[in-house]
Amino acid sequence: MTNNCNVLVTGANGFIGQHLIKKLKSLDVNVSVLVRDRNKLGFDDVNIFEGDIFNNEILRYAVERADIVFHLVSKTHDFSCSHNSIDDYFKINVEGTRNLLNACIGSNVKHFVYFSSVKAMAEDSKDVLDESFPPNPTTVYGKSKLAAEKIVAEYGERHGFKTTALRLPLVYGPGNKGNIYRMIKAIDRGLFIIIGNGENRRSMVYVENVVDAALAVVDRQEATNEVYIVTDGMDYTVKDLYETIVKELRRKPMPFCMPMNLAKIVSWLGDVAGNFVKKPLPFNSNVLNKLTASYVLSSGKIQKNLGFSPRYNLYNKIDETINWYLEN
Repeated sequence: MTNNCNVLVTGANGFIGQHLIKKLKSLDVNVSVLVRDRNKLGFDDVNIFEGDIFNNEILRYAVERADIVFHLVSKTHDFSCSHNSIDDYFKINVEGTRNLLNACIGSNVKHFVYFSSVKAMAEDSKDVLDESFPPNPTTVYGKSKLAAEKIVAEYGERHGFKTTALRLPLVYGPGNKGNIYRMIKAIDRGLFIIIGNGENRRSMVYVENVVDAALAVVDRQEATNEVYIVTDGMDYTVKDLYETIVKELRRKPMPFCMPMNLAKIVSWLGDVAGNFVKKPLPFNSNVLNKLTASYVLSSGKIQKNLGFSPRYNLYNKIDETINWYLEN
């Protein structure tokens, strides 16, 4: 990334956006952000455009001088919400992205970096997946992210600017109240029990590895119209996660695990009760699948093509995540 480069970050109030802006501010670049509420930003010395990705006037001003756009705005995957609809995901993830791309036409934008998800490929897999895997998303969220990826690539080819999509698995780190935060909270309260033997493996990525990858693709011709999976470069079993968090919290591990057959019965009861109250319960079939299925991904492509090497992992960064949890 060249000095005095003009950068626009959408979704700047989000978890990844906050970490990305912090890194960008340490570089000699001019940072602009698109946010719906400037009071939640928490940063000074950035150019603020207040509005959403459907405000065409604001978008035109926001992209007018931008050399690089990091597009993070997204309707995220959330099993806890019962009111999510197909229209919600496709409006924000697909049509919102298209609207932003339309604003980029004829502007100074040279590179559009889209933050996607591995859910655009599948929900889980027994095999190790890489970018050559034919995408077959099964959720509305995954389908919307794949559709947005395709639109980003099409616009780049048609209008002459570089595009890159970063497919991310579960992202963890300080500031994120997602799955790892909830796992830490449950373990801290003595409410987390490993289901089965805990040997199912998952790929994850520390937030600073995401930021490093986003910066690594910029100004690289090899990254033009490419899709890259970004992970920590290693995989973790649920047992690994549990034991690491227990140790860092200085808690005693549970002396037993929940048998899979019992977990299936409890999750079925959760489905039935959730349908009755019209609200997903804390433990249901979706949650059981997330806790027991494997989903292993290879980030070899970005490492081979761009020489990117993730610097962080669960073992050298879990302390920061747990310290943030304890403080908040």
